Amino acid sequence: MRTIRTLIILVCFASVGLLVLSCGDDDGGQPTLVVLTHSSFDIDRELVARFEQEHHVTVDIRKGGDANEVVNRALLNAGNPEGDVLYGIDNLTLPRTVGKGLFEEYTSTLRDRIPSDVRAGLGDSREVTPIDYGYVALNFDRAKGTAPSRLEDLTNAAWRGKLVVEDPTTSSPGLQFLATTVAQFGETGSYTWKDYWRDLRANDVLVVDGWDAAYNTYFSRNGGDRPVVVSYTTSPAAEVFFSEGKLSEPPTSNVIPAGTKLFRQVEAAGVLRGTKQPELAGQFIDFLLSDDVQAHIPETMFVYPVMPGLATPDWWQWAKVDVQPAALSVDGPTIERWVREWTDIMRR
Repeated sequence: MRTIRTLIILVCFASVGLLVLSCGDDDGGQPTLVVLTHSSFDIDRELVARFEQEHHVTVDIRKGGDANEVVNRALLNAGNPEGDVLYGIDNLTLPRTVGKGLFEEYTSTLRDRIPSDVRAGLGDSREVTPIDYGYVALNFDRAKGTAPSRLEDLTNAAWRGKLVVEDPTTSSPGLQFLATTVAQFGETGSYTWKDYWRDLRANDVLVVDGWDAAYNTYFSRNGGDRPVVVSYTTSPAAEVFFSEGKLSEPPTSNVIPAGTKLFRQVEAAGVLRGTKQPELAGQFIDFLLSDDVQAHIPETMFVYPVMPGLATPDWWQWAKVDVQPAALSVDGPTIERWVREWTDIMRR
């Protein structure tokens, strides 16, 4: 999520997902670091300028659409990268890169400050470094009455036609919510995640391509007719932030039923194998972990910084949630199977 109104932010490529810094020399003979990233990436430009001055480099941030698109493109160019650093790979896209020679191993000097459970979300891989994390959850329009108290409520007649979700084949939050339902309902037993999605389909769930359409078009808070949407646990805080003082509390709330474990998306950065600037690429990753950058993450990307103990703005109180991350062991083939089975259920 990012601009709840325009919550999809800055990176200079073209679609939704990669930040590239390309390494060559610019016209003045100064090296250029290309960072590939997704379209939701944002960073304080003054901090980037400081990095450029300290390291005598030009940083070129290239946005390439959704994180899935960015990773796909990077894989096509593995070993001969279009950039030097890739930001935006996460624990659902990383498994697809295993054994593909996409990244160089890099151990940041700040790595040990990152909580071990966050590092474990990426298998404690040395090929990528965690930068931030977030949770996808159901958001409810508080003007519409009482929120559902269980995920299963959304399969009942009272909630028919009131939920909008993102397609996991095209959307990162859509895939994360799918993973949450797998964790919640399991793959075996009398009622599985597939049964849940069959019931949602029968109850007129609306599936759209991405977060922007779901939140800014079909969610009732923004003029649509669906009071429940798959969004981020930080969305209520973002509503307060973007009201520029008009709201003292959010008009939306997170729906996190007791006992529900949410899939935790951990976003990371890696040094692309084949870069001609490996040292600068590593220094940029250290920069992303610096206190100054980490402290700006809530108000630039509306996710949680991986570094603990940093001061956060007052409105961030609405982003604080007490949840247990879902324990899911995933690999590329498993994720592909989930998406294939979801597609069979929802589109036949």
